[in-house]
Amino acid sequence: MKKVSLIFIYFSIELCCSYCFYEKIHNNHKVLSIDDEENLQKENITIENSAKEFNNNIQKIITLKGTIEKEILELDKLYEKVNSETTKSYKLKHEKLIKEENEIKEKLQNEVTKVKEQLKNCLSKSNELIKISERINKGIKNLEKEEKNMIKTLSYVSKINKNQKKMKILFKELMKNLKLTFDEKESNIKYEEYYFNGIQTPKDIEIKDISSNNFKIFWKIDEINLLNVDNKQIKFKVEIRKENENEKFVQIYNGSENN
Repeated sequence: MKKVSLIFIYFSIELCCSYCFYEKIHNNHKVLSIDDEENLQKENITIENSAKEFNNNIQKIITLKGTIEKEILELDKLYEKVNSETTKSYKLKHEKLIKEENEIKEKLQNEVTKVKEQLKNCLSKSNELIKISERINKGIKNLEKEEKNMIKTLSYVSKINKNQKKMKILFKELMKNLKLTFDEKESNIKYEEYYFNGIQTPKDIEIKDISSNNFKIFWKIDEINLLNVDNKQIKFKVEIRKENENEKFVQIYNGSENN
């Protein structure tokens, strides 16, 4: 009778974040069991905490949607008004001005079209975020009726966080519209840009005269017409930290100068 040797191989599987394992960028990253409801609550990983801020941002995005729609309507009204005034003015002039009239109206249409395309793009983003938010909230209501399922709960927390990131990006996005006026004396249309949403980002940042214990930093910011904001009152804040990402940022400047 032959003897049969059996070999048993045991695999040990350790769950971890791929960023922690390969990139080593999440120091002290915690890994919690999805069944450990007590610790999940301690870390504020609950549907209630996530839903509260989420619902506030939904209201903000709905308000922003209404503002965008209002701006588009206002732009359309101004376009119709200026278009009519332009036509009336040029009818009183000689045929040689027809070409000039067509050129100025074409520019008007092009400028309005460019701005409207940007506004409609922002409107589309807000509509999409609202639709996704409604689906998430509907799912959350259905989840409340079901037996507790931490996998589904964490899935909705993840969806909420993802959607909120997109909302916050849209809140910061500069949204521009035009004030249009027809100058009959000059037979010309004046275009005044203004921004009704968003935060302007400094540009052309330069660091000079670097020494062992100090340096000089300069930046520029466009002179834009930000609705209800006095550009002279804008303040800048500069923070630094050591290369180690565990270090906290330290404020070294807070003022209105661009350096």
